[in-house]
Amino acid sequence: MRHYKLWAAISLLALAVLVVLPDCVRAQEGSNPPPSPTDLEGQPPQADAQDPNTNQSPALPPQATPTPGYPIDSQIHFAGRATPWANTDTPLRFGPISVSNIDLIGVYDQFTPSNATQVTDTRFGILRGVIVFAANFKKNVFVVQYTPQLVVLNGKVRGGADGNQAVSLGQVLNITPKLSVTVKNDFAFTQSRQLYPDQFLYADRQTGGVLQNYLLETTGRTISDAFQTVFNYNITPRLILTVDPGYYYANATFTAGTYATEASKNMFSLTYALTPRRRIGIIQTADYQHSLKPPPSDFFYHITGLFYSEQFSPTLWITGTLGYETTTNLNTSTSTSQAAGSFTLLKALSRSEISLAYNRQHTITYFATNQQVESVDINYTYVLSQRLKWNNGVGYIHELGANPRIAGKYAISTLEYHLAGGFSLLTSYSRRNQQSTSPELLAGNRNTYIAGIRWSPPTVLGH
Repeated sequence: MRHYKLWAAISLLALAVLVVLPDCVRAQEGSNPPPSPTDLEGQPPQADAQDPNTNQSPALPPQATPTPGYPIDSQIHFAGRATPWANTDTPLRFGPISVSNIDLIGVYDQFTPSNATQVTDTRFGILRGVIVFAANFKKNVFVVQYTPQLVVLNGKVRGGADGNQAVSLGQVLNITPKLSVTVKNDFAFTQSRQLYPDQFLYADRQTGGVLQNYLLETTGRTISDAFQTVFNYNITPRLILTVDPGYYYANATFTAGTYATEASKNMFSLTYALTPRRRIGIIQTADYQHSLKPPPSDFFYHITGLFYSEQFSPTLWITGTLGYETTTNLNTSTSTSQAAGSFTLLKALSRSEISLAYNRQHTITYFATNQQVESVDINYTYVLSQRLKWNNGVGYIHELGANPRIAGKYAISTLEYHLAGGFSLLTSYSRRNQQSTSPELLAGNRNTYIAGIRWSPPTVLGH
């Protein structure tokens, strides 16, 4: 109970900071660090950033506007998406409250546990959406996004059954012409099954950014909360200092017991703009993880690395980090060092788009591991016609080190047909395999078929 009070206090603190700070400072309505004059010279007005769920097929290629990357994400995003936050042109708006997305889908799911031949078949329906509260406080934009769902299973209607619910809060503030602060808090309640996404890797054509959706599935209920305060300071028009202290808490309840962990997650970067489209930098991370139960343990993770980002053309972005990571067991005073890094690529063609994301480092999550985790995702989208879009993705994640290791992989294919008024029909098939000896994670094969209707209004830039 003490730990539930702890994450509740952190969430309330985040809400208080987000509400009180706007009375003391001026807002920064963008979510990236303040752009240098070289970034603004000769730029045309930005076009609308296409959210992955909007009702029109993507307009490719994007505008020829420099969109430099940064090693630390200080943006507020749409819930579960790579797209930076912007208002939606939704008719379902009631003052500061609006509905930005609704899915009504039917699901047929087959799960076969490892070392077993019995298949579990499940059929149910899901009604899910994104409810947004967005309000201006002296030119500050305060955003709360809530993703609830109702599930009809065996003739019974239950909220949040067999899926995820999440609440995210965000605020970007411009304290001085050189200093901006982004405050973010993400709270999630997760059942054993995922929210049945129709995509695992999301890309944003406006910024060249990508977001990897979490793949591994737990065996029980999980509550997690992550809090960040990102400080961006423009030392010179080309040189930006970023400091990101944060806190993470997770509590997982499963058949074999309960696992809980908390961590202090801290990042530092110094980024230099060589040109409006190219940036280099250094990055440092220092994470302290304390496993509360069972058994208690303490680990310290430190990464030193280099950063590079470039938009080679209006349709090609790459971003990468390369360094080494030191893991220290504070209980035994032993340390190990390994290579760490990440790489993302986004290429847009006239009628298609391919994105890739690779990551190798430790991860502080709701399952017990002190090993590095390596993951790679590839996504390919092809616009078959003005209304029909075909999306395909594959991915793999595994724990480094000696066996037994945690591993998971997937393949997914989705067709979406756009109708009038922001509606679209969608159907999806995914095949997932997960191997684990950890009691917190499932082990087996899953086949999932989805068909339904989606409503999503277009995005409007300018907040």
